Amino acid sequence: MVNWGKCTAVAVALIQMHVVTIAGADVTEYKVGIWYSTTKEGTISMFRPLFEDYLNRAVDSNLNVRFKVVVVDMEESTLAEDLIDAGELDFLFSNAGRVACVEKAFDWITIATGRNHFLGHDIGAQSTIIYSLKTNTNIKSIEDLKSKRIGLPLIHSPSFSIGKQELESHGVNLYKDSKQLVFYGSEYANQLFDVLKENIDAGIVSGNYLFQNYPDQIPYLRFLNVLSNASWESEPFPFPTSAPLTPTYTLACSPAIPYPVKRSVERALANLSVAMPEAQAAGMSTFTTAASLFSTRAAMESANLFDAAGRCVSPFGDVRDIMRCPKGTAVDSEEGLAKRCQDNHLSCPAGFPCYCSVCMANTYVLVYPGEVVLGISTALFGMNLA
Repeated sequence: MVNWGKCTAVAVALIQMHVVTIAGADVTEYKVGIWYSTTKEGTISMFRPLFEDYLNRAVDSNLNVRFKVVVVDMEESTLAEDLIDAGELDFLFSNAGRVACVEKAFDWITIATGRNHFLGHDIGAQSTIIYSLKTNTNIKSIEDLKSKRIGLPLIHSPSFSIGKQELESHGVNLYKDSKQLVFYGSEYANQLFDVLKENIDAGIVSGNYLFQNYPDQIPYLRFLNVLSNASWESEPFPFPTSAPLTPTYTLACSPAIPYPVKRSVERALANLSVAMPEAQAAGMSTFTTAASLFSTRAAMESANLFDAAGRCVSPFGDVRDIMRCPKGTAVDSEEGLAKRCQDNHLSCPAGFPCYCSVCMANTYVLVYPGEVVLGISTALFGMNLA
């Protein structure tokens, strides 16, 4: 039986293969999209040696292919989904959340999960840290985050959806219970600095990011609800985490990539060694068989990050679109949220959207018991509805 849905995905993806001529020979060029929490130039310098120079050298030369690195998701014009629609992307290397987006929407195939190498450790998992300033004695547990100012990471990062899920497991609804939410996107350093400067009370971010980039700040932070004996695929995780672990950066490809090419890429990445300069530039040690993104995708669905068509909401859109309030309350208007920040004398960090006391009592729809409705009807209209 032919699965026409799959055929459609393959037919679209076939457009993505570009033939270029090098030294008089026709070569198929594949574009590898990279997102990393740094600048466009920084991302290129980190990953071009691995996904361009190394793959061009290590993938079977008889396949007549070459690889070109492009930066995705840094701005709205480079959104991975739009590049896939336009036939301008063949592989994607990104955090588990972004890869889960294209895996679900385009039937892309995850083929390898990277193992990061930093501070003397090789790890294939990413942690989520919910943290506050150690000197802030008003916050000692996740439960203490009610009515507090919380900084959030990129909404498509596993840290956002997994962190939101962890808060809810401790009775803290991100939208109903917080005093102020600040969406920092991928500017994780700004979130950390605002916690340190007490501009916000707590933050949610990848623990890997903190330990890799700001180990000197770790002694000043309190990690809330640290999971003891956290492990990933039977391997002890070396750093604290406040929530279940997720796969690190993962490589996925279009279903139209020929099997010999896909297999050769997998082998090349599996042969990577931490001693190689290409691996060192990317902060990697090697790659393993792709880890499942099921738990990541489930957390994203719970956080309303997929639309009715199964595509991820844009990380550049209005974050209010993903907000959901408990029964009996509703997300206030943009004007109402801004006014609430002003009324509570809460300033927003420059350049980042923030919202104060998101959920308001829903006074527009009042639900009365049946007896009350009958009584009112009889009194006003003499109607006997019994």
